[in-house]
Amino acid sequence: MRFVEPEYCVPGGQAVMSRLEMCYDNCVKSLRKNLGGVAQVAFTTYRWTAPTAESYMTVICHYIENWELRSAVLHTENIALQHAAENIAEKLHSVVERWSLTGRVLACLHDNTSNVQANVPKHVTWESISCFTHTLQLAINDGFSSCGVACVVAAANRLVAHFHHCSMAAEALVRKQAKLQVKQHCLIQSCSGWMSVHNMFERLCEQRWAITAVLSDSSVTKPSAAQKLQMPDEHWQFIEDILPLLSTLKFATTALTAEQSFSISDIYPICNSLLQTHLRSGSPAENGNVANFKAAVRHSLEHCMKPSDPAIAAKAALIASVLDPRHKHMQFLSPVLQATAKSKLLQLASPAGVEPLQSAGTEPIKNEVAEANELTEPTPKQMCEAKSAIVMLLGEDYSVKGNVENAVENELNTYFREPCPSLECNPLAWWKVNAQRFPTLGKLAQSYLCVPASSIPAESMFPNAGFTENCLFTRLTAEHVNMLIFLNKNQHYFLNLM
Repeated sequence: MRFVEPEYCVPGGQAVMSRLEMCYDNCVKSLRKNLGGVAQVAFTTYRWTAPTAESYMTVICHYIENWELRSAVLHTENIALQHAAENIAEKLHSVVERWSLTGRVLACLHDNTSNVQANVPKHVTWESISCFTHTLQLAINDGFSSCGVACVVAAANRLVAHFHHCSMAAEALVRKQAKLQVKQHCLIQSCSGWMSVHNMFERLCEQRWAITAVLSDSSVTKPSAAQKLQMPDEHWQFIEDILPLLSTLKFATTALTAEQSFSISDIYPICNSLLQTHLRSGSPAENGNVANFKAAVRHSLEHCMKPSDPAIAAKAALIASVLDPRHKHMQFLSPVLQATAKSKLLQLASPAGVEPLQSAGTEPIKNEVAEANELTEPTPKQMCEAKSAIVMLLGEDYSVKGNVENAVENELNTYFREPCPSLECNPLAWWKVNAQRFPTLGKLAQSYLCVPASSIPAESMFPNAGFTENCLFTRLTAEHVNMLIFLNKNQHYFLNLM
């Protein structure tokens, strides 16, 4: 810097930190102002470990503003204590109080750790939701753990590893690919995650005959080694049979993690489609291992999601599905659950505190008025007294309540009567156009459609979290780590202040 700009004075560490704190305070004020006009928000918690072996938890807030989905990092805090549910709940409550969001948090999405999943809901007032992508991954892993499937995956991994570790076999594969006019692609080794198994199977099917040609060439592969590596025909047949199903499961994951629309409203429609169509056993001639895989995944999904339980009508995921115009027909539910879901939506849309009037409470009034008419013509004074009495009994807003209830019910009926838009339609864009026609439902849609279905989009916000807190910056306090991540992930709020 002395050569480039001799008069420039490089700021010291204290000056940098003071400017950082000033920028943080300004950005917090801007975000707090935005959140002040939001009725309800949703949280996503993401726990990560820095290279210094310190554990952190980042809280991400989701909300809808002008019918556009917004996400902002609220706080990152060091979790020095054990990752107990009570500790996590305490941290979340402190974030809620710090950002003045008490009573406005609808739900919190978290990972599927058994401790968190079982205990966090006991310590918070909002709904705790497990990441559906992780739930689906655990179900698929249950399918792969079955004996027949695990044996095929192990044999495929062993075959691919041979071509990765043996340069002679890899070079021979390239020659065979050119001779057989097969795409010159490298084999893929499966690692963590079931999608890598799908990719490995897909590449093996593509390169099957080139691989077989290499293993059959005794000048490249010893016969004894080829006998151990070569997979039997039933393994190849299983790979071919299960690939379409794995591709479907991959599409489901992609649909739930798309950044353009990853609302929780898609969970139950996708789950029902998987259970009722793609995971059902086909003809008796279906591959036995594929049938076992389907049964294991189906059982795990049904156990976690409970799609036939009437209690799901009160869950945010199902309410969001009904408020999503693409799914409002509720074909993914049984008739009983459809009626229950409509009733729950009407309850949420109705004014708070409105209770249906019982006919028994009105009978004495009718009898009293009938007897008065039979005896004599009431005087104006008596009419005034009778009016006061009935107003005291039924309330001054009796007629208003009835009118409001009828208006809400008519709004719901109109909403359900209209045809559903295309699945390609963005639900928030639809509500932006139709919110004035359905004002009550529009307010509910703003609250429920901001809840994400998966934590993967939130996790993708932190590909370089380790660069913020690493062994080169050991003097950074947890407070400054929070500031750095907050400013980095909320740059759009910060840039608006420049």
